[in-house]
Amino acid sequence: MNYKKYLHSGLSDNTDTAKVLAALLAGVALGAAIGILFAPESGSETRSLISDKAKDLASNVKDKVQTAKDSLSVKADELKDAKDEVVSKAKEKYNRGSGEIDDAING
Repeated sequence: MNYKKYLHSGLSDNTDTAKVLAALLAGVALGAAIGILFAPESGSETRSLISDKAKDLASNVKDKVQTAKDSLSVKADELKDAKDEVVSKAKEKYNRGSGEIDDAING
């Protein structure tokens, strides 16, 4: 079997982000499992360490999600303001043009 050709075709076909992310997560899980199996600490110490790391990770994820929400909220407000400004300018131009047409017809 030609492993280089198989590896190359597998890598070129896996450009989908979901597949890459799944492979990354699988690698992290495998590394964690191997780390636990060969850990020098006792089982209770290892479980405590895992628990602490999981809490830290959850806290970090919550912080990042909140930051992203805040950023999106700010961007949404900016877009709303920009939309309001564009609508206002369009109404001004319409009213100006409508007035000019009325003046031309009546004038």
